[in-house]
Amino acid sequence: MKVFSFIFKIILYTFILSGIFNSSHSKIIGFNYDAKYISNYFSGLVSFDNFDYVNSQKFFKRLDNFETKNQNYSSKFIQSLVNLEKYNEAYLYAKRLEAKDLSSFESNLILGLFEFKKENYTKAEFYFDRLKPTFKHRLIFDTLKNSLNYWLKIIKTKDEKSIKPIKEVKSIHNNLQFVQNTFAHCYLDTSNTEKEFQNIINNEKSNFSRYHFFFANHLANKKKISQAKKVINVASETYPRNLLINQFKATLNTREKNKNQFNCKNIEQIIAEVFYVLANALSATSNYHLSNFYINLSKYLNPQFLSYQSLLAENFLILKKNNKAKNIYKRLAKIGSVYQWYSHKQIALILEEEDKSEKAINHLLNAYGDMESNIYRTFELANFLRNSEKYEKSIELYSSILLKIEKEHKLYPKVLDRRGIAYERIKNWELAEKDLINSLKISPNDAHVMNYLAYSWIERGENINKALGMLRKANNLEKNNGYITDSLGWALYKLNNFLEAKKYLQLAIVLMPRDPIINDHFADCLWMNNKKIQARYYWKYVLSLDSAEEELKKIINDKLLFGLEKT
Repeated sequence: MKVFSFIFKIILYTFILSGIFNSSHSKIIGFNYDAKYISNYFSGLVSFDNFDYVNSQKFFKRLDNFETKNQNYSSKFIQSLVNLEKYNEAYLYAKRLEAKDLSSFESNLILGLFEFKKENYTKAEFYFDRLKPTFKHRLIFDTLKNSLNYWLKIIKTKDEKSIKPIKEVKSIHNNLQFVQNTFAHCYLDTSNTEKEFQNIINNEKSNFSRYHFFFANHLANKKKISQAKKVINVASETYPRNLLINQFKATLNTREKNKNQFNCKNIEQIIAEVFYVLANALSATSNYHLSNFYINLSKYLNPQFLSYQSLLAENFLILKKNNKAKNIYKRLAKIGSVYQWYSHKQIALILEEEDKSEKAINHLLNAYGDMESNIYRTFELANFLRNSEKYEKSIELYSSILLKIEKEHKLYPKVLDRRGIAYERIKNWELAEKDLINSLKISPNDAHVMNYLAYSWIERGENINKALGMLRKANNLEKNNGYITDSLGWALYKLNNFLEAKKYLQLAIVLMPRDPIINDHFADCLWMNNKKIQARYYWKYVLSLDSAEEELKKIINDKLLFGLEKT
């Protein structure tokens, strides 16, 4: 399929180029229109579109003087070089474009950043002023241009009054001006710096979890180590999955080397963080080419902040560029113990997706064995094994965790819940039920545990009325959860309340239209409400779903033949 797509693009581009050159042949003097030249250009375009920057820059590099014919070429060539971290080559090519009066958005940005790094701020401003809005960069242009200009103003004035305009920056990322305001106080070392950091990390309207790291890092740079530890330890409890926070916690508490260097007295590093925020926003809008470009500019501005690569890995993962993602995760693993474990988990998930389940399990087990274990890593390994249907091994790990922690520990009910699910999957219902009930005793408002226990009771024909009450409570807690809505409808069905059951099962279909079990439940309910034609329609639909298991398909084939009377 990928080969077909590549060939199709080559043919399509060739037809387009043929039309362009045939219609404007007389205007293109001295252009060597041969097959090899065309092949290099379009091979470069296709490689770029496929995020193969190695080959795109290789093909583009073979084209001499083509920027005079096509500015799109020069933009993509510079992006390819930047994405390969060939920053000096990108700079030299940008200078060449400038000499020919063919500068582009990307070339002016590169030239400005080079001057910025050399502290030639007047010249940097000259290039930044030449940035013009383009279709590609339209989503971030105003934010980028205004941010660069404001930071240049702060550098020039070094006056606290110059901070105020930053709050006026229009941003596709609503919180960027708040972040820049805090960094500006930090850069100028105002008396309000710590207060501004406190304001941002205590903001409840948005998730500023990342900036706990920057606050703690600022305190550490100021030699306020005890304060830094306090900030980062509290943040780690609040955000146990945040890599940046937990890696810095390891740096402060266990003296791991800090490979995420940041100092808000360094203006380049602040701009690097602004570019990272823009890259994140671009990724959220699926603009992965530009997201990668700005991430790599962040790396250029602050090469000592290694975790910028994590967003790059996420982009490639979404794009199904698994080998590229795996290579980045291998590099991320060198940052420290937190990133090491995270990277191995991500690689294992990629291997699982590639139908290499045993290799994925062995990879994670080996990584776990090579590292100092803690309850969170053990918990995550147990979850991975359970999801990989290694139930007995996962139960061993869950049990080992319960021996190490008190009932008051926040993981305790979660471990009981997961172990209960594993027991249920190996058909040890007595122990499964015990774990699920005990989990709810500690965490009585956990809608997911309520749903699992209640649905299991319903399927076993036990405690139906109790299950119904539990599911009504769970549904009130999470009204738009398709699984819970389905379970509530199914409990009502089991109690022969077919009319009310139809209301919830129909809603579950809306929430999860391609789930085979939910469609089967709804079809059963339609049948019992004397909507037999519609019921058959939904049963037939289940048979068309790839996710439907063979055992379910066999049951549905019987329903299509005999209805519910004989099944």
